[in-house]
Amino acid sequence: MEQEIATENQDFAEKTDLEELLSQYKDAIDKSTIVSMTNLHGRITYANDEFCRLSKYNREELVGKPHNIVRHPDMPKEAFREMWATIKSGKIWKGVVENRAKDGSKYIVNTTIIPIKNPDGTNKEYIGIRSDISELIFSQNKVRSLLDASSKFVPSQFLKELKSTDLTSVHPGEATNLKLTVLFADIRGFTSIAEKLSANEIFENLNRYISHMEPVITKNSGFIDKFIGDGVMALFHSAENAVQAAKEMLKELERFNEESAGNGREKIRIGIGIHYGPVALGTVGTEARMNTTVIGDTVNIAARMEKLTKKAGVPILFTEETLSDLDISAFRLRKVGQSILRGRTRPTTLYTVR
Repeated sequence: MEQEIATENQDFAEKTDLEELLSQYKDAIDKSTIVSMTNLHGRITYANDEFCRLSKYNREELVGKPHNIVRHPDMPKEAFREMWATIKSGKIWKGVVENRAKDGSKYIVNTTIIPIKNPDGTNKEYIGIRSDISELIFSQNKVRSLLDASSKFVPSQFLKELKSTDLTSVHPGEATNLKLTVLFADIRGFTSIAEKLSANEIFENLNRYISHMEPVITKNSGFIDKFIGDGVMALFHSAENAVQAAKEMLKELERFNEESAGNGREKIRIGIGIHYGPVALGTVGTEARMNTTVIGDTVNIAARMEKLTKKAGVPILFTEETLSDLDISAFRLRKVGQSILRGRTRPTTLYTVR
């Protein structure tokens, strides 16, 4: 008899220890994990303290309610249809869910929903185990927004040439040697035009002009490297694309001037210089302040071509090196003459396109 009593006492003690251990496990889970349980119809039967804290509902407001009480309207209905199809089939569902708290704020949880089954294998209820990843997602979105914003200042094509995916992976001094076509476009007599305008009107006019030119450059596989006052410097892998872009820029300028005339604004004229040749493309500055740029004689010659357009009496001017990278049958070309460019000893033949 004494032996039986001792055994029962030991069993009771072990049971008590087990219950205490389970209580500690539950307490640990409750403090670190968001847990809820629902019946087969999706009504909440249990919500732990973390679920209540994050959703800002008290337990009485949750129990008995459909779980979509915390559904955020940004979550597509298709996601929930897929979730229900999965757990109804007895399988575990995992995914990231955007929820809405009682005060309307959004929180995001990494979710695992597990079907709890009867002895016969049918579903009895569902338990959802979640971790709050709101700060992580919001931080990722902020970084993504900053990277998107950086592309307005550093063209993605520039980073691609440096074999970098984003600005955070670029450091001062990174560079590469390439053969590119450089295009300079400058507004003629802009200083005298600007004298008649207010500061706001100057920038409004410039931005409107650029908004007309940039799509033409992009359409022809180029990208704007920088704005220099009222000038635009663009880069192209193909001289053919650069010359075609120059032609289309003049057409677009006609549309721009029609708009300007309709608004009582003065028409503008531009000069475009193009040169094809080697450049060094890279970054200059420090970790605190850095710029991307291209340097080399090719850049200087393209700028000189633009300066010579006024003297030559043509809106577009490019060099014989540019001609060497063109399919001449695709353009109506005209030889303008020759010029000894600064830093060169032999004359350079100059061309325009109609």
